[in-house]
Amino acid sequence: MRHLILSLAVFSAAVMLAGGMAGAYQVQRQQLMASTLDANEAFAAKLAKTTSDLLLRAQSNLAYAADQMERSGMAPAVQQAEVDRLRRLELGFNAVTVVDIRGIVRAAAPESLGLKGRQLDSAQWRDLVDERVSTISAPFVTVLGNLAIVISQPLFEAGGRPVGRLSATMYLRADGGLQRLAREQYFRDGTYVYVVDSSGRLLYHPETGRIGTVVLGNPVIEAVRKGRSGQMRLVNSRGVDMLAGYAHVAAADWGVVVQRPVHAALQGLNDLMLRVLGLTVWPALALLALLWLLSGWISRPLGELSQIIRDGDQEGGLRRIAAVNCWYLEAQRLRGGLLEAYGRVRTQMGELYSAANTDPLTRLGNRRGLETALKALDERRQPFAMVVLDIDFFKRVNDRHGHDVGDRVIAGVADLMRAQARQEDALFRLGGEEFLVVLPATDLDGALRIAERLRAGMERARMLGDEVVTLSAGVAAWDGGAAEQTLKAADQALYRAKQGGRNRVEAAP
Repeated sequence: MRHLILSLAVFSAAVMLAGGMAGAYQVQRQQLMASTLDANEAFAAKLAKTTSDLLLRAQSNLAYAADQMERSGMAPAVQQAEVDRLRRLELGFNAVTVVDIRGIVRAAAPESLGLKGRQLDSAQWRDLVDERVSTISAPFVTVLGNLAIVISQPLFEAGGRPVGRLSATMYLRADGGLQRLAREQYFRDGTYVYVVDSSGRLLYHPETGRIGTVVLGNPVIEAVRKGRSGQMRLVNSRGVDMLAGYAHVAAADWGVVVQRPVHAALQGLNDLMLRVLGLTVWPALALLALLWLLSGWISRPLGELSQIIRDGDQEGGLRRIAAVNCWYLEAQRLRGGLLEAYGRVRTQMGELYSAANTDPLTRLGNRRGLETALKALDERRQPFAMVVLDIDFFKRVNDRHGHDVGDRVIAGVADLMRAQARQEDALFRLGGEEFLVVLPATDLDGALRIAERLRAGMERARMLGDEVVTLSAGVAAWDGGAAEQTLKAADQALYRAKQGGRNRVEAAP
């Protein structure tokens, strides 16, 4: 009886432990993959926006230079000066030219190319002259074998008649703006980024030998070619299982893809589960020792009853049986031990689930937790406001002081948010240096006051000694629509705060 009870108890505990560990593994695995997809999609969107901004900034600089030339009456000295200035800008221009209406190069930089005074191919130039707006060309291969794009701006005389075109060439394989922009992104664990145009041609890839090749049949590339943004798990052209986030670059009809191998995203999960198992083994061993003692205790009444029967003590037998401990009480204690073991496994599963919805550095909610909060806001349909915060020039903090100091700054912002928050407020870290405060039952004016207190508190905090670290904030109040739209409005307000000089608070219209 004792061995049977012990075997049953050990088997039950092992099954529950194995089931709990398997469930925890699957939950954590899905959470890691979902988090990786969300992070890759968010970073692809950010990089796509930055790429669009780079191209729009290039067009803006060309428009300014064209305006200066037109104001001077197309003076040769002004043309050359503006061409030289554009060439020196940190926009990645490899060559800048001014070509008149007849296709003759009137100014060029750098001079070492020897383009000044040359006659362009008439057919090619006639197609460009017909364009009366700023254009970004499709990628093409130059006569020297360089994969390039041309950003051009029309030139007009006082009466509005076209007199030529200002053009800037950007080599995609060279160390230009696009290469530098994509290469400077810091990734770990196999994550990488590539850029494609609308035909599926690779404009940037970490393996430079692949730049210029056309990739077809890849579902992510097909999606961005159609102007879509999102996330996807796929097997790439080399047979690697990938978690990809992708975004469309509207300024040039390109696509940015950030992807990471599945095996890299799950690399640390096995180690984590082994550590959890290691922490569970010792309590399990202690429980087995207790079960051994309990099994002897449970079997003892049967032995006592058997002894009473063997003794044949009829007179004293009834008294001795009445003195045996109650069976029901002993069974409850055994069941309680098993429930305790099960409860311990359930507690560990709950902790793992909580960790998957909490940012480990700041102990604020993460994006998975935010999804739950947004659903709750949509279901309640009650007024609220949102404040999106972003640490100004955070990359500079990391570059100057290291990532450990950067982490302390991020944790300091989280502590500042907790100090200012009410009990009903919800605090999140959206990723990197961006944070979110959800303020139930708060209008726009109240949210603006809270945002200003956070901004001022950060300015006074002096987290880096004499070096001031500041916050920019975007504020939006619920307008009766989806909570996701309120978050987007606050994020757009944050963008205006950044554009307006940082260390300030902007409200959504």
